[in-house]
Amino acid sequence: MNPVRRFAAALRERRWSHVVIELALLITGILIALAVDGWIDGRRDARLERQYLELLSRDLDRDIKVLEETLAFEEAQVAASVLAYRALRSGVPPEEREAVAAALGQLTARRTLRLGRATYTDLLSTGNLRLIRNAELRDRIVRLYEANERVQLIRDRNNQEFVDRMYVTYLLDQGLVAPRPDRKLAAVAASDARFAKRVGLATDTRLDRLWQLPPDAPQWSILSGRLWYRGLASSGAIDQSQQMIVEITTVQRAIAAELSARRWP
Repeated sequence: MNPVRRFAAALRERRWSHVVIELALLITGILIALAVDGWIDGRRDARLERQYLELLSRDLDRDIKVLEETLAFEEAQVAASVLAYRALRSGVPPEEREAVAAALGQLTARRTLRLGRATYTDLLSTGNLRLIRNAELRDRIVRLYEANERVQLIRDRNNQEFVDRMYVTYLLDQGLVAPRPDRKLAAVAASDARFAKRVGLATDTRLDRLWQLPPDAPQWSILSGRLWYRGLASSGAIDQSQQMIVEITTVQRAIAAELSARRWP
């Protein structure tokens, strides 16, 4: 007979001892079922937590590689800025003009910083961020991704203002140097080379308007000033990238410590 029916029949017949026993068994069964469900849910959540932590660590590994590539690119841009700025301020002999023109052309390239956030976005959109039970670690992960997002927005604004608008627009609008195919940007190196090959015209300093200007022409000082800020944009990007690598590495170590400190299902 169904336990509920037995309990109801015993209650009608006023067999109180049976009522108590049936009630105790019913409550015990419910509690055991709830405990089993909670244990199963806990193991499932723990497995998901471990998977998310491992995926976050993987994403952060990729972010570090992106930042290291960014550092190499921005270091080259700073070196080009220093070379060109010093030359423009002190005078450029004919034998150094090609190197300076190439550096000025190289500085028209800039790198957009985009870090991965697939796992973090999934944690937020599904509400699974709560699965990371270590509250301190959870807060550190949130702060890291929020800080990285702010840095990427700042980098975009700096590139648009100091590289695109202030430097590139002036250099191209004034026609100061002829385009060179090598911008030191791996993503476009192949397409630059293919296009230059199809054009088939060699670029040399005779095509650069810059060297035809008189020594007192305002373009020299204007270009030097804009070149200064172009170099500052890359120098700032280096500092930001280095700091981001430090912060990412710190969070990665905290994730590794959490993974190794607990027993996972």
